[in-house]
Amino acid sequence: MLLKQIKYMITAANHGSFRAAALALRVQESAISRHIRDLEQTLGVQLFVRSSRGIRLTSAGQAFVARAQYALLQ
Repeated sequence: MLLKQIKYMITAANHGSFRAAALALRVQESAISRHIRDLEQTLGVQLFVRSSRGIRLTSAGQAFVARAQYALLQ
């Protein structure tokens, strides 16, 4: 798991879309999507529900973001 993946995950969760997260971080949307997909594969859980309207955290995603934000504050 990379710090970059965690950063992208939290930013996407806060913005509600990969596109908005990419704009906020000044990276390509495909980079956000790819890193989050890789993180999901590493963890073995789906973190987001994806739709044409944007993204929504799963319960596993909510737990991950809460722990990641706490860890980054430490």
